[in-house]
Amino acid sequence: MILYSFPSSPFGCKVKSVIFACGLEKNITIEEFHPWLPDTEFRKLNPLGKIPVLKTVDDAIFDSTVICEYLMEKSGMLEKLMPNRIKSLKIQSLVDGLADAAVAIRYELFFRPEHLRCLNWYDRQYLALVSGLKYLDQFNLSTELRFENLCLATFLSYLEVRFSDSNFEQTFQNLYNWYADFMHAHPFLEAAKAKDHPVPAGITRLEK
Repeated sequence: MILYSFPSSPFGCKVKSVIFACGLEKNITIEEFHPWLPDTEFRKLNPLGKIPVLKTVDDAIFDSTVICEYLMEKSGMLEKLMPNRIKSLKIQSLVDGLADAAVAIRYELFFRPEHLRCLNWYDRQYLALVSGLKYLDQFNLSTELRFENLCLATFLSYLEVRFSDSNFEQTFQNLYNWYADFMHAHPFLEAAKAKDHPVPAGITRLEK
């Protein structure tokens, strides 16, 4: 199987964490692919042109939510990683929403010059991001290897990379203390963390 993703993608990192948690790393090759690159062949795998995509022998599976469930079921780890299915899906939905907001902020600031930025759009996404982190910060989360914890930990690794100048770690101390404890308890997940990566050649920012 082949996973098409990008090193900094929070959604791709979530899938990678499930790959490692399920012990499937030897069965899946990870192909780096940025979805903004023009590639008609990739559109045949996912007509939306989004990552991650998992290419199997006879199918292409997307998006990250479906890929994760497929991998957990295929490996026999679904019940172990999701003993409380509704809880897992609820947290995944929240974290995916946070990732959507964070990526939207990243694109607004990185790909648009200042005079083209929409502050109302930015403020709305930032409010969603901060509100979600505040919601999660109030709980005493476990460090057990659970799907919802994988979702949250890999997302926080994305914030480490793309929002390194924020004060999130100081503002949401309970959440970030949990993150440190969780990663310490499961060091193999370091390989799934988001990593900074240059934007591929051919992808330019808006200038007009």
